[in-house]
Amino acid sequence: MLLLKNGKIFTLNNNKVIYGDILIDGGKIKAIDSNISSGEAKTVDLHQNIVLPGLIDASTSIGLIESASGVPGNDMNEKYEAAIPELKTLHGINPTDEYFEKAIASGVTSVIVNSGNSSVIGSQSCALKTSSSIREALLSDSIDIRCSLGDSPKKWNINKQETPLSRMGIINVLRENLYNATSYCNKKAKGEINLDNYSRKYESLIPVLERKLPLKIKADRIQDILSAIELKKEFNIDIILDGAAESYMAIEEIASNNIPVILGTCFTDNSSIELQNRRLDTAKILSENSVITSISTNHPDTVINMLLTSACLYVKEGMSYEHALRSVTINPSRTFGLDGRIGSLEPGKDADLAIFDGDPLKSMTRNIMTIIDGKIRFSR
Repeated sequence: MLLLKNGKIFTLNNNKVIYGDILIDGGKIKAIDSNISSGEAKTVDLHQNIVLPGLIDASTSIGLIESASGVPGNDMNEKYEAAIPELKTLHGINPTDEYFEKAIASGVTSVIVNSGNSSVIGSQSCALKTSSSIREALLSDSIDIRCSLGDSPKKWNINKQETPLSRMGIINVLRENLYNATSYCNKKAKGEINLDNYSRKYESLIPVLERKLPLKIKADRIQDILSAIELKKEFNIDIILDGAAESYMAIEEIASNNIPVILGTCFTDNSSIELQNRRLDTAKILSENSVITSISTNHPDTVINMLLTSACLYVKEGMSYEHALRSVTINPSRTFGLDGRIGSLEPGKDADLAIFDGDPLKSMTRNIMTIIDGKIRFSR
């Protein structure tokens, strides 16, 4: 058992702030109250420091592309396949990647790990804690299926001179695979699938058609965002917009269709055509229009230990303080259906906490302790 005393606790549950204690037992939060006593527990005095739920990065390739390892350490993309939904990101992650430790030191306790952007339909993303072995840390080995629209799939195919080479071709690949999966699903329901016509690819897309698994679609430009929304309506599926640089142009469509958005950080430059119309107040616009908005680093595009700093910059550009904290905690957990375990501080939830020596949305503040599953994984 672990008892944390005298903290300023941002529960991120109904905006409650509690000045008090947290009792942890068996990796779970047992109680949060103003004055808890326990003779059995190890006690840590927090000295009024701020306690947040462990931070969540909603879109990364951590462990798939390893620091300073070049081509041998890059497993982000299966470059020559347009659709690979039967593959699992989990099988490419190196748990010894140094950025897992850097994530923990910055307060990031959970991540979504997805493949890169070369395939129109990428692999099944996984959700995991940043500590321990992959198997012990795993929250889900299939949390979404990554898709990519826009410039990235075009780049990979231009040298081969193979389709898709245009946005029309890219969305057609996605639509055709969903149509084929629908036909496959209907045949399966009639008992017409056997060893001869069994398809791992279409089997992997059935949960998408049944709305048990979302497509997380990398789409920055307005035409790609609108194409993704059209696809959602056509197949009655759940989607998550990832990147979403020009999402402010389609705010009504996004909000009215209840589509969550994962916004990339603003540390990268705008040299890519995909980002040329990016605005720093997009996070403000999305959150003010009741869009469930998360912020991600897209590690390694921006290193994962800059997640909270990214939220700071969006606050500077008008995003509310509350929305910024939610964008790296409860919002990503709700987006992926993990809010029963992580994303807020409540009795019964996983004891994942990040403790700061000041305002977490000020650049000089440091993370001084990270707790994952009730164990202190980092302290200074």
